[in-house]
Amino acid sequence: MSTGSESNDLDREVDASMRMFEKSQVGPAALISLIRPSRVLLALDGSPQDETGVDAANYLRERFDTETLVIDARENGPTDQNDLAISRADEISGARPIQREGEESYNSILTALKQHAVDLLIVPCPFGRPLEDVGTDSAGTVIDVLLSRCPKALLVIRRDDQRLSECADRVSMIVGDECEMEHRAAAWALGLAAEGADVTLNLVIEQEQFENIRAILEAIQPETQFEPEQFSEALAKSHQTLHGGMAKTAASMGLNYQLRPIAGELAPPNPMRESSKMMLVIPLEVDDRFEQGFAQDRIRRSPHPVLVVPGHVSEDAS
Repeated sequence: MSTGSESNDLDREVDASMRMFEKSQVGPAALISLIRPSRVLLALDGSPQDETGVDAANYLRERFDTETLVIDARENGPTDQNDLAISRADEISGARPIQREGEESYNSILTALKQHAVDLLIVPCPFGRPLEDVGTDSAGTVIDVLLSRCPKALLVIRRDDQRLSECADRVSMIVGDECEMEHRAAAWALGLAAEGADVTLNLVIEQEQFENIRAILEAIQPETQFEPEQFSEALAKSHQTLHGGMAKTAASMGLNYQLRPIAGELAPPNPMRESSKMMLVIPLEVDDRFEQGFAQDRIRRSPHPVLVVPGHVSEDAS
């Protein structure tokens, strides 16, 4: 017997497939208004990833003249001392430490976001532990909570050989499903791309998602067999406005732009052993469990810095 949850999942797949094959957006593409950070919150966890986070904050300061706020968010860290934030803030031009409030790391970060007007959060991952010790096993509880409750763009820092200053030369935006935050994520991706950078829009078809939707479509049209290539073409068509806007904006900036509808197993990120440098950008509606799992999986498997651009998070979320 089908459960209510299974019925809802089936309805969702049917709705997604119908939108994907029927949606047609026409008209001239408009330039995308770039988003660049003006004030950044750098969260420290006491791990080796802090060094890469400081490097990212310095890079943003040099490029965009950002102001950096620094918080000591170590797990079980002291709430009445600020030595780590003070020492690290001294390494960033124009930075200043802020006092931590709350015992849990994620609560102290979310509280700081409420109290200070910032537009970008930089956070290490896995939080509180060296990446070499954890690897791809987990993104960590702090990252999981922030994916659900962070109202600001979230730059997740990973390996120390993947510095933002170098990764901004190759920016890959990854879209796994239709998402209202796509255009905002594109504005961030293009805004952070370095001069002359390669920018790619990856429209990702997860194999399981493809098989589920193909089964539904072939049940509706049993005489027709749908192939991945047809699905890719429909997916590209459903993102026509986004693709056109990114292409036009990239051309105006002198960037190299490419659209890639690809299977999930071939999409970025590359395995953790990958040494090529890139930045990943992922739009996220946090009330969509598919998208949240998609973003968490990409972060977990990525050696690269990952920028998550969320939506549907109240500024008052706690």
